[in-house]
Amino acid sequence: MNYFAPVACVAILLSAAFPSSSCAGSRSWVASTGDNNNICSRAAPCLTIAGALAKTNAGGEITCADSGNFPIFNIDKSITINCEGVVATSEIATSSQSAIVINVAATDRVILRGFDIDRMAGGFSGISFTGAGTLILDRMKISNARSDTLSGVEFTPNGPAKLIVTDSLIASFGGNTSGAGILVRPQPGGSAQVALERVKVSSSTFGIAADGGSSTAGINMTIADSLVASNTNDGIVATTSSGHAPIGVMVKNTKSANNGYGIRAIGPNATVRVDGSTIAGNGTGLTTSSGGALLSYGNNNVDANGANGSFSGSIAVK
Repeated sequence: MNYFAPVACVAILLSAAFPSSSCAGSRSWVASTGDNNNICSRAAPCLTIAGALAKTNAGGEITCADSGNFPIFNIDKSITINCEGVVATSEIATSSQSAIVINVAATDRVILRGFDIDRMAGGFSGISFTGAGTLILDRMKISNARSDTLSGVEFTPNGPAKLIVTDSLIASFGGNTSGAGILVRPQPGGSAQVALERVKVSSSTFGIAADGGSSTAGINMTIADSLVASNTNDGIVATTSSGHAPIGVMVKNTKSANNGYGIRAIGPNATVRVDGSTIAGNGTGLTTSSGGALLSYGNNNVDANGANGSFSGSIAVK
């Protein structure tokens, strides 16, 4: 792998304040002492991720060489941004957009690893995803925007899309009535396949929300080995309305504790299946309404809630 600029690219760098896009490569670096006039090599890193994105080919990788603050950037192509092993913050007091805005095509894949996003009471969500394609979030910490409509991860695709979140903490989002730690709400033409594993979602208005009310395509979500706790309204909620997206949520080996509602299924074609999980300490443990289904494999612990509620049906273990 060539980590050094070719001769032609060096000539461009010497003759221009901003390097040509012809200098783009498949591997780039950012550093707290970098400069966006650099070529983003390991020896000459860029200062910002936005600067590195402009010089990294689609499908390439950007690595954080050291700890630093890398606020606000837009992603419009396949890319991996790896900040694992350093303290890579994105602290934003006020801004006109979410910390990270992603709008890619159905064939694109974006991987973000190791960010600490702190909205610091800023006016927008942590990560906002539109378009289509795949978003993978690994070892992320996203927190601190208690205001209506704001979410930690706002996943609102308008085409077929996938969201995978692993080993991450998402906390303190939303206002009096709306906003969630993780909000999945496909737009017209959009669908979502979602996998959440070893994820902690807490202290938000809603914890994990699957909302099919804006789309006629589906949401298929799995939540495994996770903790959803101390959210004002629902820990986990699946909601849709007649004629809109069917929702299927699988909750496995997960704890929903100390929320307003532990798990809710609202609306026709909203089905939540629960396997080997604990629902405890909530105002109401389990509830359904408007035709929603909440099904148990018979091996769950529902206890010590203000009102335990009940599953609407059972599923045989196969």
